[in-house]
Amino acid sequence: MNKKHKQGVPYIMHLSILCALLLMLIPWPDAIIKYQPHWVALLVAYWSFNTASNRVMLVAFCYGLLLDILMGSLLGKHGMSLVALSFLVTKSAKQLRMTSMGQLMAMVIVLLFNDIIIRAIIDWLSFGYKPAVVDMLPLITAALTWPWIKYLLDRIQVSYRNSS
Repeated sequence: MNKKHKQGVPYIMHLSILCALLLMLIPWPDAIIKYQPHWVALLVAYWSFNTASNRVMLVAFCYGLLLDILMGSLLGKHGMSLVALSFLVTKSAKQLRMTSMGQLMAMVIVLLFNDIIIRAIIDWLSFGYKPAVVDMLPLITAALTWPWIKYLLDRIQVSYRNSS
């Protein structure tokens, strides 16, 4: 791996997570907001899967704190859930690379379900919020968008490698 490629991947990672952060902050209509996937979690899962370092956990925590500040949620809620997601994906990345796209998508959905459960437990402990079935609807759209996100970011990385 050449020096330019090593320097370019963090820029692509930060730019993609910032775009996901923007998608989280756009004021969507109420009919769509119920189905909106956790974009930042999808990107953290992708970068944890494709990057061989534990640095993604620090990036996940920092962007999680930024998301907490921007959304006005309990400080550390998204940071903690994204670090747990990044840790689980990083630990199972070698096994996940050997699976098909369908199996990978199923594992990502299970890991995103874990992310939802962590955030629901934090909300329950701090505010007494009782989770509803509606809270699981973003998993459907996450399952539909994961292959597209993976394909798009893989193509961007390949084109970046070929240009260097």
